[in-house]
Order: sequence, then structure tokens, then C-alpha cells
Amino acid sequence: MIATNKRGFTLIELMIVVAVVGILAAIAYPSYIDSVRKAHRADGKAALMEAAQKMEIYYARNTSYVGATIPATSEEGYFAISIENADTSGYTLRAEAIGSQAYDNIKGFQITETGEKTHSLNGSDWTESGWDD
Repeated sequence: MIATNKRGFTLIELMIVVAVVGILAAIAYPSYIDSVRKAHRADGKAALMEAAQKMEIYYARNTSYVGATIPATSEEGYFAISIENADTSGYTLRAEAIGSQAYDNIKGFQITETGEKTHSLNGSDWTESGWDD
């Protein structure tokens, strides 16, 4: 008799492995993307806090918020930063999600000169619940 050593995997075994990996990827990838988007929210919040500091420095030097300038985007580029309603006594800073971050369920954040922090789920309605979500 001739002894034969079988080595390797059968096609069935390989197909089972591919199916298991596919199922794991289908479950893990959306969770991973959601976690990444939540982490990117910190970029917008930090940009607003830095812009608010610049606005207060400008006010201390000029006794008005009119004419103040801030960076147009957040440091990592996930949010567009803008000044809304700047006048002699107040302002509203807004960070709106751009690029891949625009697919997040939170579309933006804003802060006022009084420190009131709100966020938007659709880009237009600003809720009073702050930045916790």
C-alpha cells in the first residue's frame, strides 16, 4: 500500500472560512464607522472652543465682535467653522460637518458668547441639549 499525506484545505473548509469572515465584517464595519464619526465630533467641538477663545481675545482688544476672524475649517478638516450674527455684544459660532463627517447623524455644533452649546441633527434645527450626544 502506498501512504498518501493529504495537506491543505478543502474547498468546503475555505468557503466556510470566507462566510464567517464575511459575516463578521458585515457586523463590525458599520460599528467601526459609527465609532470613527463619533470620535471626529471632538474635532468640531475643539475648533469651536478655540474659535470662541479667539473671539473673546478680539473683543477684549476691540470692545466688539464685529470684524473678528477665525479659521474656516477645523484642524482635521471634518467641520466648516463660521461666525453667525456677530455684533458689538455677541456672536454665534457654528461648526457644520463636511466631507465624510456629513454622513454622521449629528450635522453640527454651535456656541454663543454666553457659552450656550447646542447641536443639530439635520443642519437647521438647533437643540438645547448641548454637546453630549
